Amino acid sequence: MSQNLNTPKGTRDFYSLELVKRNYLLKVLKQTFNSFNFEEIQTPSFENLSVLTGNYGEDEDSLMFKILSSGEKLRKADLDSLKDNNLSKFANSLSDKALRYDLTVPLSRFIRQNLNKINLPFRRFQTQLVWRADRPQKGRFREFLQCDIDIIGENNIMNEVECIKLYDSVLTRLNFPKVFIRVNNREILDGISKIMKLDSLDVIGPSLDKSDKIGIDGVINELKLKGVSDESLKILKSFLEINGSNHDKISLFKKEFLKNKLSIESIERIEFFLDLIDKFDLNCLDPKFDISLARGLGYYTGLIVEVSSPENINIGSIGGGGRYDNLVQGNDPNLSGFGISFGFDRLYTILEDLNLFPNKFNSSKTFLFLNFGIDIIPNIIDHVNKLRENNIACEIYPSDKKIKKQLDYANQKGIDYVVIIGKEELESNKFKIKDMAKGEEIVFEDLNNIFKEINSLN
Repeated sequence: MSQNLNTPKGTRDFYSLELVKRNYLLKVLKQTFNSFNFEEIQTPSFENLSVLTGNYGEDEDSLMFKILSSGEKLRKADLDSLKDNNLSKFANSLSDKALRYDLTVPLSRFIRQNLNKINLPFRRFQTQLVWRADRPQKGRFREFLQCDIDIIGENNIMNEVECIKLYDSVLTRLNFPKVFIRVNNREILDGISKIMKLDSLDVIGPSLDKSDKIGIDGVINELKLKGVSDESLKILKSFLEINGSNHDKISLFKKEFLKNKLSIESIERIEFFLDLIDKFDLNCLDPKFDISLARGLGYYTGLIVEVSSPENINIGSIGGGGRYDNLVQGNDPNLSGFGISFGFDRLYTILEDLNLFPNKFNSSKTFLFLNFGIDIIPNIIDHVNKLRENNIACEIYPSDKKIKKQLDYANQKGIDYVVIIGKEELESNKFKIKDMAKGEEIVFEDLNNIFKEINSLN
């Protein structure tokens, strides 16, 4: 019986051209991060479960890939929770580690563990794989590359502006069309929750986080099923339906908050942020104050942002982030953080869909030395070695198959030039180079000039 070989759902293999494109995109991201003077760190692929859980929210915690304990640790499994159908508690009793769900919570562990080694404010970037047991769909995978930047060290609005400008710089370098960057503040949502007489933002946050997918009516219907009163839903809907320019909406929110005797400091912070970001000449980002933006991760406390995909491309957001004051070390204002993440795979998909990848990624040429028999190879190996030492990509065909077969290989692999040195060429001290694109063959008179001639073509 033949075995059906497939990758696990939500994972992928990458072939040569895909990797070339992915490496190009990653290079643009890293170059931009470096140009803003962020420094790179790496953390392990898995963390202690105690580090990860309790930071994201109950729904997100359930999407972690837990690592099954082995040996004697399995004897500690909580079988009573299994009998009680408390599957989450039972699963946790079988595991004390998990693959990282994102890069921000591991960063908070890194900061706490290395606080005496780092300088504050700490400007870090990280490009590593993360894993989520999510439902795969276009642009959403279970294993994917996350690209984050964070500034840890103080609650300063300039850090937020820097991160938004970095978003804009990346998209500008990728020749992106103009897109919205949605802006909100979790403290404003807390205020709305108070006006709605709810216990906390957690009641409406998860539903609001899906507003771009299910719309305002979908949010209202979902909250109604959760038992939120009609009076509270009427208040929420009135806020969600406020339209106009950013400043028009801000003015109306100020009035509503003052009427309900709530602080308007969070609204004024949004206003100041939008005024400041206008002075930074954004090329690709159009800031939009959007009260429906909630960002589902539980650790956000202040300003939150999300970058939309280009118009007519239904792939969801391509980046997002926010302010977190309590994640790294309690309420210490010196360890407040702001960070953003790039949706690498969604960026890749959009670059493909809009044909924004460069036509050619590498200007250097590739060379194939034809194989005319094992007795010829010792006469060309020194030339091949010298080319490789000078970072010129070349290879020798592994066997002396028919020349047509070797040329077919060169064409299929996209080799730029074929080098021809057979018995006849050795006897006459000549060599030939064939331009595979043009089909032209040039004869050179001196074998000792191979490196010079090939280097000139490269």
